[in-house]
Amino acid sequence: MTEREPPKQSAILLAVRFVMEVVAWSGLFWWGWSIADGGISGIVLGTLFFGLSIFVWGMFAVPDDPSRNSDPPIGIPGWLRLIIELTTFGLAAYGIWVSGARWLSEALLTFVGITYLLTYDRAIWLLQQRTFRGLRKKATS
Repeated sequence: MTEREPPKQSAILLAVRFVMEVVAWSGLFWWGWSIADGGISGIVLGTLFFGLSIFVWGMFAVPDDPSRNSDPPIGIPGWLRLIIELTTFGLAAYGIWVSGARWLSEALLTFVGITYLLTYDRAIWLLQQRTFRGLRKKATS
């Protein structure tokens, strides 16, 4: 099977995707803050949810994905990247919902659904990427 070139993504869709990511990460922080009823413990739990999600989002990606870092720290197969993305958005939507903003949760899920429909070619491309590259080694000069 020959590997296709990654699909091009429009600047508008990339911007919408970025806003969705920020809303998801903020929603995870809010969820953690809400669970602990605010205060210092809320900040700590919210920061933990926020930080963990950003860490996983940034560390694990498919090499050459045009919507992400094309040279990720840890290269993973496309199916695993899709699971990470959908889990992050799903957990954020759930957290936002139970924290009291049902409308924002529904809006996030709507934008996620529309965006994935409009970028179905990226999802197909991701599913074709099956290699696990592991931890990137730093180049020595």
